[in-house]
Amino acid sequence: MRIIQSTILLSCLIILFGCKPGNREKNQNSLQTETKSSISGNFSISGAYALYPLVRKWADDFMKINPGVKIEVTKTGTGQGIDDLLTKMNQLAMISRPLTDEEITAGIWSVPVAKDGVAPIINQKNPYFEKILNQGLSPEEYLKAFTSDKPLTWGELLDTNIKEKVIVYSRADESGAADVFADFLFKKSSDLKGIKVTGDDEMIKSVQENKLALGFCNFSYAFDAATGERRKDIQIVPSDLDFDNKIDRKEIPFSNLFESHRGLWLGIYPKNLCRELTISSVGKPTDPAIVEFLKYVLTVGQESIKETGLCGLNNVYIKYSLDKLR
Repeated sequence: MRIIQSTILLSCLIILFGCKPGNREKNQNSLQTETKSSISGNFSISGAYALYPLVRKWADDFMKINPGVKIEVTKTGTGQGIDDLLTKMNQLAMISRPLTDEEITAGIWSVPVAKDGVAPIINQKNPYFEKILNQGLSPEEYLKAFTSDKPLTWGELLDTNIKEKVIVYSRADESGAADVFADFLFKKSSDLKGIKVTGDDEMIKSVQENKLALGFCNFSYAFDAATGERRKDIQIVPSDLDFDNKIDRKEIPFSNLFESHRGLWLGIYPKNLCRELTISSVGKPTDPAIVEFLKYVLTVGQESIKETGLCGLNNVYIKYSLDKLR
């Protein structure tokens, strides 16, 4: 009888402790992990330089969780990414500008994953640095610098007798940043003149190496993502939006990454120099591996955005983006 009672008691204890919430959650998590790791498939992504570091990290982290999935990520510029998408070279594209009517008609579907801005930049060692910072450059002066058929002097931009030439740098690749900056000037990226460079890294290096340089880049490249401070010898040019030859409080350029992100959301920075960064496909994706990757990007992956210097989405944007996947 005692043996029977002991057996019953032991069975009850096993059932009791086996049903503890912690064990149940552990079992559920284990089941979820097994479910996630069963995802398999291969797909490739190309496109925007602005998104590349972040998407590369997302892809690496997602593949660690899901070893059956292989993702190839290539930085080619927004335009090439869209071409790769339409010619079925890749399944996803990183895009850093609004889609055109033609691209929408072609069936390109997109989901916002982050935000960023485009910034005109100069070398911090520019001999006229203080005057540029106090006076700024107006959209009209940017237009002169980036579309003139002949080189301009800094004097012509700053209304002085300075004779040193402005060394203008623009983008050689099909860049979303170039499209956004050109649109700010009511032009097309093909209208922008200057020494052509490929990608933000080459743009930053070119401006760092030339004290008289004027260029533009994505916010995330103007700042060091680790410290939040401006990159060495890089200064964002304040834009004189009211054309009064002085920089007002709202026109003061951001001194660090936190301020730039805050400015993007609060509308302090010119709206037409801000943009959504999106991941796109031809038609709404149905491949389970791609769908799960995009869900990861919009949930767990949002925690990684600050590491790359981009601006994360708020809850409203995240809900909007997740709803687009359903």
